[in-house]
Amino acid sequence: MKTRQVGIITAEVISLLGLSIEPGMPILLGESNYKHMQESHPEAFADYFEYLEDILAKPDFVNLNPKDGSVKYIKHIFENVAVGVRVSASGTAFARTIFIVETWKLRQYEAGGYLKQCSK
Repeated sequence: MKTRQVGIITAEVISLLGLSIEPGMPILLGESNYKHMQESHPEAFADYFEYLEDILAKPDFVNLNPKDGSVKYIKHIFENVAVGVRVSASGTAFARTIFIVETWKLRQYEAGGYLKQCSK
């Protein structure tokens, strides 16, 4: 699989999360990320990978992981599906993982002030 662009980091996401990057930064999907999604989260991958670009383009919520600076793009499809995006040391954003976020965890993010609602 060739590395390809699957989204961009929008001005809205940058503003909501207080990121210090330029709007329009491409979000790429590389072979190692694809394999990680497939092997580490096979159910989420099988059910929701086809929605990856839609999740990144129109998330319901975003969340910044304070530990590693990664961004979770979360969209409710049939479940709450998250796509994790991280900017590498070289300044390139990669979609690194896809997984299901349980409703209780989403509420925990919200209660802690970590969940930011995106415009519809």
